[in-house]
Amino acid sequence: MTTLIESYEQQYSSLSADITVSIGKISNTIGGEKQANIRHVDKLFDELAELLEQMELEIKDLPAKDKQKYRTRLASYKAENKKLLADMKRAKLGLNAREELLGEECNDSEDQRTRLLDNTEKLERGSRRLQDGYRVVMETEQMGAQILTDLQDQRETIQRSRNRLEETNTALGKSSRVLSGMAKRIIQNRILLVVVILVILFVIVMAIYLTVTKKS
Repeated sequence: MTTLIESYEQQYSSLSADITVSIGKISNTIGGEKQANIRHVDKLFDELAELLEQMELEIKDLPAKDKQKYRTRLASYKAENKKLLADMKRAKLGLNAREELLGEECNDSEDQRTRLLDNTEKLERGSRRLQDGYRVVMETEQMGAQILTDLQDQRETIQRSRNRLEETNTALGKSSRVLSGMAKRIIQNRILLVVVILVILFVIVMAIYLTVTKKS
């Protein structure tokens, strides 16, 4: 399951990179070429939206320990997708305003376009670094929560084992007292038996003695 989601993530990275490049092309083209680029980007956005939906469906079937991590990543991807959509709108509006004011044959100078592209790329790199940092923080927080949960489970297991040991010791104590009582009763019974035997022997001896005495 996670392998499939990782494949979706690779597809997302490829699509988002293609969209970023294509949006840059929109800013540098006019007329029919511009419209072709816009249609191409719209198609890429459709594919990206479908891919995010597939990722969301797969995440619902993940084990609980992995679900939160990939939900955080999905939220980051959706935020980046919104940013790309906003960049697309700005690129289209910028082109339309420039065409109305200057005409299709009027373009910004090469230096201005270069600076604009450089600044855009820097902003995108900074945004990706922030998103990566946020993703790492969320994953670390999730790992910490999982460790705390595991420690709590281990503590409960140890406590249950300790309770069972105390119950066993209590049972052994009761058994020991029962055995001691049985041993005392056995000794008492043996002493009583010896006394009875001695009494019987005494009676027999006395009977023999009296018999012999009468005959004499």
